[in-house]
Amino acid sequence: MKQFRVTLSIVLVCAGFFFCAWSPVADQPGSSVWKVSKDGNTLFLGGSIHILREADFPLPAGYDSAFSQSAILVLETDVEKMAEPEIVQYLMSRMILSGNTTLQSILDPDIYKMLEKECSKYGLSLNTFSKLKPSMVITILSMVQIQKYGFTQQGIDMYYLDMAKKENKPVHFLETVQTQIDALAGMGEGYENDYVRYSLNDMENTETEIEVLLAEWKNGNPSKSEAILSEMEEEWPLIYKTLVGDRNNAWIPQIKKFLASGQVYFVIAGLLHLHGKDGLLRQLKDSGCTIEQLK
Repeated sequence: MKQFRVTLSIVLVCAGFFFCAWSPVADQPGSSVWKVSKDGNTLFLGGSIHILREADFPLPAGYDSAFSQSAILVLETDVEKMAEPEIVQYLMSRMILSGNTTLQSILDPDIYKMLEKECSKYGLSLNTFSKLKPSMVITILSMVQIQKYGFTQQGIDMYYLDMAKKENKPVHFLETVQTQIDALAGMGEGYENDYVRYSLNDMENTETEIEVLLAEWKNGNPSKSEAILSEMEEEWPLIYKTLVGDRNNAWIPQIKKFLASGQVYFVIAGLLHLHGKDGLLRQLKDSGCTIEQLK
């Protein structure tokens, strides 16, 4: 039996899409912020935490240090665009099942009942979501579940975006909102029943697993992140490729340009994007960069 199961909530917490959280632990010598150096140039790379509890502020000092030393902030995507009418329309177009297809028509009866039961735990009616893709229903459930645990406050991305605006600090983005929507909406396509079954199996363990994982996050210890990435790639290679591998590979050339520019950037990306064999830290190190964890 695996010691650490990968639930969708864990993936959303650590891979992005603005559904992340962390729990406070005693002070530790490390942090989830790294200084990346090459040829006399420097940038900072921090693990992204997207949703926090009120008690989780102030943030670890390493983030303020990296922000204060940087001239430009870089986030995964411009989340403020989610309110724009054209983006809302695009999101709806990617969430909805086409034609006469319904959630009930593409899921086996037993899987549909599992999903229906899980929705009822949170006071939701599955009939309300009859035209949504399974990936979107699971995402909604995961968001509701995380919020139930008290993670309702703005996270690191929005916190530093607000600070950058106040200081007139330029902000860049690694990908478009549409790219994130496409990645999320495409999860489970072609294997919907297995995807829903797997996602629901261990939702009751999510709170405990988040506490364990994100306690490690605070001191920059990647062991749980490495285990999650390894299991995800083994059991769900397409999801791993879509959510982690492909996006990392698309971001690395941009990050290398930031580093070579001579200006100091502070890049904030989802925690799982930093670690693993395809992680941003590993790829930067393999390209000749010096990686130093902030203490």
